[in-house]
Order: sequence, then C-alpha cells, then structure tokens
Amino acid sequence: MSTTTATQPVARRSTRPLARLVAPLLLAGLVVALGIFGLVNGTRQIPVIDALAATVGLADGGTSFIVQQLRLPRVVVAIAAGACLGASGMLMQGLLRNPLASPDIIGVTGGASLTAVLAIGAGLPPLALPFAAAFGAASAAGVLYVFSRWTGASSVRLILVGIGVHAVTNAAVTLVVARIDPGRLGAAEVWLSGSLHARNTTHVTVVLVGAALALPLAYALLRSLATLELGDEIATGAGVPVRRTRTLLVVTSALLAGVAVAVAGPLGFVALGAPHIARRLVGPTSPATLTTSMLTGALLVLAADALGQRLLDDAALPAGVITAALGAPYLLWLLHRTGRP
Repeated sequence: MSTTTATQPVARRSTRPLARLVAPLLLAGLVVALGIFGLVNGTRQIPVIDALAATVGLADGGTSFIVQQLRLPRVVVAIAAGACLGASGMLMQGLLRNPLASPDIIGVTGGASLTAVLAIGAGLPPLALPFAAAFGAASAAGVLYVFSRWTGASSVRLILVGIGVHAVTNAAVTLVVARIDPGRLGAAEVWLSGSLHARNTTHVTVVLVGAALALPLAYALLRSLATLELGDEIATGAGVPVRRTRTLLVVTSALLAGVAVAVAGPLGFVALGAPHIARRLVGPTSPATLTTSMLTGALLVLAADALGQRLLDDAALPAGVITAALGAPYLLWLLHRTGRP
C-alpha cells in the first residue's frame, strides 16, 4: 500500500515534462487549423489550397482580395489579441497571487474603452480607433505605474487602485454612451461588445508591434515572477528586486492587455481563463506555461469568433459576447473550486 502511494506523486511529476512539450504543440496545431478555417469559410467558400495561395498573392484577384484584405487581418488579430490577453492574465494572476485576477481589475480595459468611445463620439475615422484605445490603455497603465513607484505596489494596493480606475472609467463610458450621437451609438456598442469585424492592416500592425515589445519582457520576468509567487520575503532573500519587478510586471501586463483591447475591443474571460487552462495542462509558472497560456488565449478568441459568425443564421455575434458567455459558468466553477477547504 505504501509503495503504491509513494509512487503516485512520482508518476504524476514524470508526466509533466511530456505535457510541457505536447500541450503547446497540440494547441498550436489547433490554432493553425482554426486560422485556416477562418480563411476558408465565409460568405464565399474558398478551397484550402486557394486560400493559402492567396495569403502570398498567388491566387486570382478576387480570391486574393477576400483573403488578404478581409479574412487574414481578422485571423491574425484574433490570434495576436488572444495570445496577448493570455500572457497578460498569467502575469497578473502570478503578480497578485490571485486566481481570479485579470487585466480588467487594473483598469486597462476600462481606459481603452473610454478613449475608444470618445473617439467614436468625436467622429474620428475608424483607422484612429485602435490608436485612441491604445492611448487610453497606456494612460491607465501610467496611473498604475506612478502608483506602484510611489507606494511599492503591494498586491492589495494594486487591486484596490485597479478597482478604482476600473470603476471610474466604466462610469465614464456609461456617461459617454448615454450622450453620444444616436448615429454613432451602434459603432460604440459594436466596439464595446468585442467585435473583430472589419479588421485591417492597421489593427494588425498595432497588435504585432505591441506584442513584439512586451512578450520578450514577459519571458524575461518569468523567473522573478515564479520566485515572487512564493512571497515577498522569500523573493527578497533570493535576490529579486521586489519593487522593480512588480512595477515591470504591471507595465508589461498592462501593455499586453492594452494592445489586445485596442484592436479587438474588450474580450471577457480570455485573460482569466487561459492561464488557468495552461496551468492545469503544464503546471506552475514557467516558459512553457506562458506559451501555453498564449496559445490557449489565441484558440479561445479564434473559436469564439468562428462560433459567433455561424451561431445565428441572420446575424453575427461579436467574439466578446461568446467569450463572456463562456466566462460566466467558468467563473462560477472557479469560485466554487477555490472556495473548497
């Protein structure tokens, strides 16, 4: 009996390195498959070979236009935004040591939403919208950065100031929407619902540049984050500069969430759920966990967008509506699970 009991943890640990290799590969395959599905399917069905050829301009003019101008930007934005949200959520949950944490609670989503609806209400062209949203996200992150430098950025204080920023920006969004020109109300509501409709190369550029800046820093901070999760005292004893690391984690997480929201609108649940799924697949904080969280986020957004386009016959649902619908039962399950003794 004792032998069997003793070998069970060893067997469980022995499967973890394999999971860290297999899980990202399987998720990457699913992301590629759903991405191709997004290129092929739509109002006009395109054969897989033709769709792939069109991505490099080797198909006929009509097919190349549909794929390159309409479908490919949407797929790329879905993948990149989902990956950024997955990474942001993992960093935030580790930083705050709270499984229910997400970038929403630090006000980044609210800041982006506020400046986006202000831009829509002011009648700015659609190309200006991602830049306006990115500015709002950066402003919210700036508030958090100043606060973290001023107070030391303890977990409880960050949560409290984030909740404050989130509440203020949400109230401001409600006020702007209530007073917006009726002719522009529809555009504001579509953006706030998390829609990937009409994505273009500007959105692709914004999210890819933001990801290129933030993701290397996220990977570089993983070792310090794993130590910080053990407690401030242990991290300090291990030589981790706690205050600077917290500040960098806040800025990195905010940048990742900000660029995602700037190009795709607020997508609920992704930043909350993707890190949980990743940790269940490959274990605690590590490069494999971050990669898996990013791939899970990309897969969730791609799947939500594909489902939203096909769930109803007469209308397309925004991806944010689908992710929010998935998030509600998941959050209830998570609350039940974390509430167990």
